[in-house]
Order: sequence, then C-alpha cells, then structure tokens
Amino acid sequence: MNCLTGETDSLISNEVHLSTVPSATAVRNQQHQTGTSILGTVFLIVNATLGAGVLNFPQAFDNAGGIATSIITQLGFLFFITATLIILASCSDITNTHSMQDTCAGLCGRKFLYICGIFVAVYSFGCCLTFLIIIGDQFDRVFATFYGMDFCNHWYLSRTFVTSTACTVFILPLCFFKRLDVLSYASSVGCVTILYVVWLIIYESFAHEDSASKPVKIWPDNSLEALEIVPIICFAYQSHMTAIPTYACMKNRKIGQFTLCAIISMTVCFVVYCVVGIFGYITFGIGKVPSDILQGYMDKNISLAIAIVAIAVKNFTTYPIVLYCGRDAVLGLFGLDIDMHIRSRIMITLIWFVATLSIAIYVPDIAPVINLLGALSATFIFILPGICLLQSTLLKDPELYLNKDRLLLILAIVITTIGAFVFGVVLMEAVQDLQKDLFKNLKVAGFKAMLGQSLCK
Repeated sequence: MNCLTGETDSLISNEVHLSTVPSATAVRNQQHQTGTSILGTVFLIVNATLGAGVLNFPQAFDNAGGIATSIITQLGFLFFITATLIILASCSDITNTHSMQDTCAGLCGRKFLYICGIFVAVYSFGCCLTFLIIIGDQFDRVFATFYGMDFCNHWYLSRTFVTSTACTVFILPLCFFKRLDVLSYASSVGCVTILYVVWLIIYESFAHEDSASKPVKIWPDNSLEALEIVPIICFAYQSHMTAIPTYACMKNRKIGQFTLCAIISMTVCFVVYCVVGIFGYITFGIGKVPSDILQGYMDKNISLAIAIVAIAVKNFTTYPIVLYCGRDAVLGLFGLDIDMHIRSRIMITLIWFVATLSIAIYVPDIAPVINLLGALSATFIFILPGICLLQSTLLKDPELYLNKDRLLLILAIVITTIGAFVFGVVLMEAVQDLQKDLFKNLKVAGFKAMLGQSLCK
C-alpha cells in the first residue's frame, strides 16, 4: 500500500539511506518465499506480548482498586494499542521497510534512524536481560522447593550452571535466524505453556477453600488508583517493537490480513490477562496479592512445579524474538544489512547473548534500573506510531483536503498525547520506586529475596 507518489516518494527515498531496506529485486523475490500464515502471525504476536506480565496482573488488579476498574482501563487502552499496531504496519508499507527504526527514518528523517535504533536496542537488551533473570528465578524456586534451601551447594543445581546450560541449549540456537517466520513454531509452544499457567491460576482459586471469604474490590475508593495499572498495561501489551518485522514475514503481506491478526492477538491477550487478574486477585484478597502470583502458592506439588518451568520455557521462546529486533537495530546503527553481513549478525548475536547471560547470573538485582526502561514501552506503543501517522498523513496530503486525512491527523495527535501522558506516569512511578530502593539495604532480587540469606551465599 504505497500512498506516496511524485515528490513525496522521492523525498522518502532520497532523504535517508535506510540501513536494512531490501532492494527491489529482494522485495520481488520475497513475495515468492514462504512466510507465516495468519495463525503463525498470531502466534508470533501473542508470544511477543504475553510474558512475565501475566504473573504481575493479579497484583495490578489489586493496586488499581478493583476488578471493574482494571478491565475498563484495559479496554480503553486496548483500542489504541491495537490501532497503533496497524498504524506501524501501514507505515512500513508506505516506506517499504521492515523494522521500526527504518520506518521512522523513512517518514521523519535520518536522525530518527539513530534515535529509534538506540531506543530499540536498549529496550531489547533490557527485556532479554529480564527474561534470563526470570528463568534463573524459576529454576531456583523449583530446586529450593524439592531439594531444600542448600540446593546450590551442588554445582549441577547452581544458578550459574543451570541457567547457562539451559539458555545455551534452548535459546541460543533460535537466535541466529534472519527471519522471524522461522520462530512461529517455537512461539506456538510458548503460547501453550502460558495456557497451562492460566489453567493453574484458575484451579488454585477454587482449590483454596478460604478464597471466597477474602474481600476484593470492584471499584476503587479513589479514581486515581486506576492509574496504578497503566505501567503494567504498557509492559504487558508491548509487542509494537516486533510488529513491523512480524508483518514483513507474512506470507500474504496485506494490511487487511495483519489487521485481522492484530485484533485476534490483542483479544487473546486481553482475555488471558483478565482471567489471570481476576482469579489471582480473588485467591489472595485485598492487599495480599504477591507481585509474582506463582510465588504466592506455597504448595509442594508437581503441577505448580510444571507451571514454574512453563514460565521459563515461555521466556525461552520470547528471547529470540526480542533479540532479533535489538540485533537489527544495532546493525542499522552501523549501516549494515542483515543479509549481506552474516558474520556481523552472528558476532552481534553471540556478544548480545553472552552479555545478557553474564549480567543475569552475576548481577541479578537490577530491577530498579529495568523499571526505568518500562517508560520506553509507552514510546513504542503510542509516541512513535503517533508521529509516524502524523508524518505520513502530512506527506500524503499536506493541505489536508480530504476529511479522512483530517481525522487521521486528529487521531495521530490524540495517540501522541496519550503516549506523552503515559510516558510521564510510568517514568514518575519508576523514579519513585528507584528512590525507595536506594534507602533500603542491598538485597537479592526475585525468589532469592523470599528465601533469605541462607540461599546460595
């Protein structure tokens, strides 16, 4: 869908050299290549969206002041979240690009190639780091439950050995592919593992006989409490960074097909988050919901252990998708093409993997810093799509003769304004959390904090 002609088309093609834009021949050849079907695209989007946010939603329902408030707030944001996914795909058609940084550069100029590329690289690195920390925490939890607190005195059960071995075997081989469509099969596995976790949370809510007696809220006492769920919404629904690469890998690359995939994917994520949030909230009650819902279940049973491992497996399948975006951004910053520089792609992949793995093993208490990266979610979800829609509308119809373009311009301004507001809210809360942590004694993050100092000194 190329709406630009004449001078506008020339402007986009000559103003900036896009680092990863395929040639015309490559684009024609790509049409004959196999890509992802609608189902495979849905799996990719859902797998990139669903993640550790599932574990945090019950507490988010509690902090937001009630079930109804949380659901309504999600629905309000969901419209714009889905719309911006479609906007990004449409803008990538206009510029004939297959990454967020190239799309922004094609519409807004060369500076955006570097600004957006840095944002994507930093955010991707932070997400990959978080995935590995979560994986290590899940294995620690299982071993501590079934082997005792001193499990890591055995070298083969230590966090360093288990996390390094598991990630090298299950994650690293998936990180070298140059197209996302190959990862659609792994994404289907990740989606199935999340379904098991959802089933367990529902089951536990009925298994706890005292759940019915624990009070929960429907509406908050203060309407401002609804803002408490905004950061987790941005974190949980952030798949926009991968939207354009996913669209580029579709077998039938049409905006209508991607719109269908985006609607189905966001609906699935909304249902999952709501189910987990409601049943997890009613299981523990007001003010007693843990930040990680699985850590609130103290039962020593195999079904819970499987759910904990399932979260680790889910992160196995999500890490390569996020690394793909980060690696593409790094290549773009250096003006390298992913197809032409195979050695560079392999080298960046290895350095990226080793760096995130090393930090995740030896510096696990980085949660305050990672929280600051959460503000970038609002940038990817709202601000950048809003700017792209604004710029593409003005390039196509500078005088705004068409009513359709006027409405698109208003929508772009609204989306960008919402993004700026959300960015401010998330950043303010992240800074406040960081200040609180600075006054506390240094402690080990994740499951280690719950088990105490006796664990793996």
